[in-house]
Amino acid sequence: MKGIWVLLLLILTAALPAFIAFFWLRSRKPALTLPWFLSSLAAGIISFIVAALIQGLFSPPKQGGLQAVFFSIFVRIAFVEEASRLVTLFPFLKAGKNRRQIDRAFGAALGLAAGLGFAIIESAYHGIADLNITLLRAFTAAPLHGACGIRAGAAVFIAGQYPKRAFVLFLSTVLIHGAYNLMIVSPAIPSALAILVALTALFSSLVYIKDVDMDN
Repeated sequence: MKGIWVLLLLILTAALPAFIAFFWLRSRKPALTLPWFLSSLAAGIISFIVAALIQGLFSPPKQGGLQAVFFSIFVRIAFVEEASRLVTLFPFLKAGKNRRQIDRAFGAALGLAAGLGFAIIESAYHGIADLNITLLRAFTAAPLHGACGIRAGAAVFIAGQYPKRAFVLFLSTVLIHGAYNLMIVSPAIPSALAILVALTALFSSLVYIKDVDMDN
């Protein structure tokens, strides 16, 4: 019974950034409604499961070797997780078209929620071993996945009209995600730098929610 309460505490702690994001998105015009937000959050959780299943198909990461490290960080982790997020966001494109909400900002807002949904489960999963990890990841993984989710969501919603821009946006999610992971695992890089990268990526990505003019 105690384990259940600990798990709930981990999930609630990891969900704090999502609560903040929801109220921020609700304050914007047009506001993102609760059903859209919760659906996107669920899509992020599903993308975590899909990514975990795919990553399980890879051979265990080899110890040592720069090539093996880069493959694990940028392909097995970053690319697989971002591709999974992209796939789970595509159903929202048709739903958004039916509601005539097909602009980039709408997709970016959905992507933010999906990224935070991914971060909730991932942070709780890692936090089972150490609650401090969950608290730390709230300041790193949540902004990181939020930033990548924004870019992935925007990419999905502009892919039909601007395929090259969509590809560049998706590629940026992989590179940002991989760079963050590289800083996390490298003992030579201060962990504070990873926090800076995550926050910088988030705030630089918010422009996709605020700016809906694709011609500028």
